[in-house]
Amino acid sequence: DAGPRGAPEAVSLELAPILGAISGAVFTLMAVVLLSLACLALNVWSFPTPPQPDLGPFIRFEAPSIGAVYDARGNVLIELAREYRRTVSYDQVPKVLRDAILAAEDKNFLSHSGVDYSVLPRVVQKTAASSLGASWKGGPGTSLRLPHGGSTITQQLVRGSFLRDLTRSERSGTLVRDGLFPRLLSGALGISATNMLLRKLEEVRLALWLEREMGRRYGSGERAKGEILARHASFVYLGNGRSGFAAASED
Repeated sequence: DAGPRGAPEAVSLELAPILGAISGAVFTLMAVVLLSLACLALNVWSFPTPPQPDLGPFIRFEAPSIGAVYDARGNVLIELAREYRRTVSYDQVPKVLRDAILAAEDKNFLSHSGVDYSVLPRVVQKTAASSLGASWKGGPGTSLRLPHGGSTITQQLVRGSFLRDLTRSERSGTLVRDGLFPRLLSGALGISATNMLLRKLEEVRLALWLEREMGRRYGSGERAKGEILARHASFVYLGNGRSGFAAASED
C-alpha cells in the first residue's frame, strides 16, 4: 500500500518548483507593473522632474555625433558620425511611405500623446509569457523579460536622440538611477532588468514631454506630429550604415 499512497506526494514534489516559478513570475510581474505605474505617476505629475534635454539639435535635425575634426585655431571643420543620413521634411515623405510607417510601427500615432496606452495589455501579456518562460528555464527565482515592440514612434525617437547613454549603460552592472525604488527592484529582478525598466520609464516620460513641447513650439499638435514623423523618417537606422529612408534609397 505504500506505493500508491506515496505517488501523490512524489507528484507534488515534482510540481513544487514549477508552481514556485509560476507564482514568482506572476507576483514579480504584478509588483513591477504596480510599482512602475506609481513611480511614473509620481515622476510625471507630482514631483519636480529632472532637467529636460536640449531640444535645439532635435529641432534642427542634428543627429548625435561621435567626434569632430578641428583646425589649428580649434574650430570644428567637420563632425563625425557612425551613419550616413539625409534629412527630409514632412512634405518630402511620400504619403504612401507615411501610411506604411504608421501601419507597421504605430497605427495610433496621430491620436496618442506620445504613449499608446491601448497596447499595454498586449505588452503585459508578452512580458508575463517571456518572464514565465525565463523563470521556468532558470529554475527557482524570478526573472523579468521585457518584450520588443509596443514603443511608439515618439518613444523610438526619444530613445535614439536623448537616451543613448542610458541605453548603453543598461548592462553595465551598476544601477543607472539611485534611490529606494531602483534598489528595491534590483533586489527582486537584478540590475540589468531594473536598468531596462528605468530606461523605459524615462522613455515614456520624455515621449510625453516631447509631444507637448513640439506642439507648443509649432503651434498645434497636428504640425508637431508631422515634424516628429519627419525626424523618424530621417533618423531611423535601416542598415548598411545608413539612417533615414532617403539615404537608404540611394545606390
